[in-house]
Amino acid sequence: MIRNPVWQGALLGLGLIVSACVSAPAAPIKASPPEGVRLGVHITTLDGEIVFSDRAAERFMPASNTKLFTAAAMFRYVPGLEQSDPALGTSLQRLKGEGDAPPSLVLVGAGDPALRDGADCETNCLHELADAVVAQGITRIADLYADDAAFPHEPWGMGWSWNNLPFYFGAPVSALTVNGNAAALVVRPGPEEGEPILAVWAEGDDLLDVVNDAVTGPPGSEQTLSVLRLPGTRTVRLSGNLAVDAAGRNFFLSVEDPAASAAERFARLLAARGVVVEGVIKVRARSDAPMVGIEIARLTPPPLIDGVAYLMKDSDNLYAETLLRLLARTMGGDGAEDGLDAVHAMLDPLGIGRAEVELFDGSGLSPYNRITPAATVTFLRWTANQPWADMFRATLPVGGRDGSLKRRFRGTPLEGRIFAKTGAVQGVNALSGFMEASSGQTLVFSVIANERPADADSVIPVIDRLLLDIAAAN
Repeated sequence: MIRNPVWQGALLGLGLIVSACVSAPAAPIKASPPEGVRLGVHITTLDGEIVFSDRAAERFMPASNTKLFTAAAMFRYVPGLEQSDPALGTSLQRLKGEGDAPPSLVLVGAGDPALRDGADCETNCLHELADAVVAQGITRIADLYADDAAFPHEPWGMGWSWNNLPFYFGAPVSALTVNGNAAALVVRPGPEEGEPILAVWAEGDDLLDVVNDAVTGPPGSEQTLSVLRLPGTRTVRLSGNLAVDAAGRNFFLSVEDPAASAAERFARLLAARGVVVEGVIKVRARSDAPMVGIEIARLTPPPLIDGVAYLMKDSDNLYAETLLRLLARTMGGDGAEDGLDAVHAMLDPLGIGRAEVELFDGSGLSPYNRITPAATVTFLRWTANQPWADMFRATLPVGGRDGSLKRRFRGTPLEGRIFAKTGAVQGVNALSGFMEASSGQTLVFSVIANERPADADSVIPVIDRLLLDIAAAN
């Protein structure tokens, strides 16, 4: 029901029509989602007065609006988010060899999603651990172990689609993560029509095999380039064509085994420093016998609040899933399921049960996730009254300014005045958060579109127009 006297009307079928009243704009406001789209809307003031609502109690697939709940649970339950925790830093341990045999090294992950490897890396870098090996005077090692036993082996969320898994946004979760468990493949057309396209890994990223069956097409031809890596393999297959006059493209592909890939990167860094790896790379899982080594170096990770901000601003799935597992550890549990239990425990006192919010991962890739716009607004209103309210809102993308909203609401009255989490997977667009209305009051909103046909027009302009009109009228 609409309780704001400025507004009368309803969402009629698939078209939104808000009729004018005394203080409303002269013309009625209309928004027409593409045919077949189901649109849920709930907008209130901070004290809960309903401004606009339709289909707000229906269950919708939220996509990355799921991250709102993951992030809030981190603020709710994990102490010291603003302080760096050395216990989460990646460790390098030395295992003594027998007799005159060289030592083995163990690269131990503790769940830091921010570990990087690259020439431009300045802090929390894998090469710092390689430098520590040289500083120890080690010139030969036997085996190199990659230990990601800090997390249970659950690389993907429940129901994640196989076609998402080859790409960075579907990268497997691991306690030992480097460069987001992804590698960059640069693809360009060949010099002449009919020749194979050119595919080159970014420096240090040649961690997967490439089978290139793609060809260079005629000028202006339709691009049919396909990039595929089946789960369980490390072979990337390129097919189709890329026009000879087309611009190059970058594909960020997930690695098959994050821990093994981290060790492979580390072995290369050692080799570049003259350290010979005489043995092989081995991955240590929980089921393996424990190893007791001497720590020779440990990296200092950034504060977890940086990770929360990154997962919200850039909608990073790997960060969301990693932090969900760290949340579980803080609560005395282990793994994604225990992290989700913590999220639901946060919602239970608000009267939000599984019928209103039911989550199966921390990022929103799971097609099983369901939320209602009404429950989402209730939850967001609750966050606004918590001691960490300002920090939580600061992690949200800002319309026209940063993150996933950088290009939306630019040049409109809501630029810099809307703070919200986006969400998008196949057939879904969502936006939930806070906005400053023309009167200066803060409105809390959740707008979710589901079941958008693949060939339908984007629902994003419909969502943005609705919020602009509501903000203008309040």
